[in-house]
Amino acid sequence: MRLNLSFSPWSESLRPAVVCVLLSGLLAGCGGGESQALVPAPAVPPILPGPDPLLTRQWHLFNTGQGGGVSGMDLGLQGVAETGRGVLIAFIDGAVQIGHPDLVANLYTINGLLPTSDPSPPSAPADAPYNDRAGEWDDAHGTAVVGIAVASAGNSLGGRGVAPQARFMAFDGLSRGQIAQSLRSALSLGADIVNNSWGTFDAASGQGASYSPADPAWRQALDEGLASGRQGKGTVVVFAAGNGGRQDDSNRDGYANHPGVLAVAAVDASGRPPAYAEPGSNVLVSAPSGPLLGAADGVTGIWTTDIAGPRGLSGGMSAPAADYSAFPAGTSASAPMVSGVVALMLQAHPALSWRDVRWLLAKTARPADLGTLQVQASPMNAHGFHPLVGFGRVHAGDAVAAAATFSGLPGERRCDSGLLSVDEPIGDAPAPPVQAAHQFADCGIRVVESVQVTVYAEHAYAADLHVELASPFNNVSMLGRSHFCSADVQGPCGDLSRGWTFHSVAHMGEAANGPWQLQIQDRQPGDVGRWLAWRLVLTGH
Repeated sequence: MRLNLSFSPWSESLRPAVVCVLLSGLLAGCGGGESQALVPAPAVPPILPGPDPLLTRQWHLFNTGQGGGVSGMDLGLQGVAETGRGVLIAFIDGAVQIGHPDLVANLYTINGLLPTSDPSPPSAPADAPYNDRAGEWDDAHGTAVVGIAVASAGNSLGGRGVAPQARFMAFDGLSRGQIAQSLRSALSLGADIVNNSWGTFDAASGQGASYSPADPAWRQALDEGLASGRQGKGTVVVFAAGNGGRQDDSNRDGYANHPGVLAVAAVDASGRPPAYAEPGSNVLVSAPSGPLLGAADGVTGIWTTDIAGPRGLSGGMSAPAADYSAFPAGTSASAPMVSGVVALMLQAHPALSWRDVRWLLAKTARPADLGTLQVQASPMNAHGFHPLVGFGRVHAGDAVAAAATFSGLPGERRCDSGLLSVDEPIGDAPAPPVQAAHQFADCGIRVVESVQVTVYAEHAYAADLHVELASPFNNVSMLGRSHFCSADVQGPCGDLSRGWTFHSVAHMGEAANGPWQLQIQDRQPGDVGRWLAWRLVLTGH
């Protein structure tokens, strides 16, 4: 599952701690924390070449119909020669057992030393009860996530990762309350990709906030990484879109909603969105995953690394399950699959920018099985866009092939409407929606890549509001959905007066010029409000 701090005990263990180690000034921009003495990296055990015994269970890599899935509903690695060699992926998560026998060979070190603090879970006291809170001895979430992306291949151990020769580093930023510092450290150390399989409070959990803003320090670090990371090509930042189900929305998560983030949804072994799939106009693509809870039989779970030994997800079962497990998954598993595919793309063409990567993933995605759900047409591909799966299922073979010959997008352009005053009342349900429009006549963008809409409104219960943006192409972004927000939350449910910025990729590939229309409607009785103003920002080329 994607870690959502609202329903996980991890939220109770957030506390300040050291995230990075200062190495002769190398990490001067790591973002705070006390320095520590450098420590040797875990030793790499002898490698015994041979097939990976759990590979046949990894349907997400090679789906032949095992476990009742649909053959071919996988990441499309067949025939892909790239392995991620030369690419560095950073993982911001909870504890990660960096010395796991199937991971340690790919651990990033500097002269055999760890350039970060050790994120490994602590050893359990004798007869210790199961404890998977972030940073505790059974916290296997991060170890599983890392294994999905970079577990070694052909070493006679477990399964393999999507990019089995990519290097990795891990930051226990969640249990230590160091999200922004972890990102800054990853950027300082030269991460090409930063994977995030976690999320903020989910409204669908019954205890989350309606709109959860990102830490300003994290936003600043991300903006710097997009501008200067990878020698100016931009660090690729991947986020799990969320597990809140149809009543939730990834647009309400200030981290996954950021325009510089690649938000990833999930599809099951049959290519369908699972019950926990969380929609959002910010969702770019989807990737395989299993059931959110309960995969003990390992049929549809995502087989990956567990804490080696008698702790972790496996609960100390006999080999090979003692060191591996069918991860309960959620979008926590989908995100590192896409991070792994991005590593393959960057190996094939290191000059790709973060914008190029986003464009190619959307362009080469394959259709998901959406049944009777209505799909929105898009110039990006033949099967269109849907907020549950974005532009479709990531296909490694197609993405890598396209990356290898891609000449790169033109320079980014930006069109900004400025603040647009509305100052109109929002009637209580079932009053009709309030509408406003803005037209770009010649803003210099030929093709849209990203849309941001900032809404300013006074409303006693902003969760009542349904917000939609219609483009000149007549496509609609469902930005804000009317929903329940727990009554004990102060502020986010009832105050948009300082503005909330929604991000949409649903209009990627469309023309910028023409009328863009925004409408807001109160869809739940009991409160009224006032739409103050809005702002529309397009980026593209």
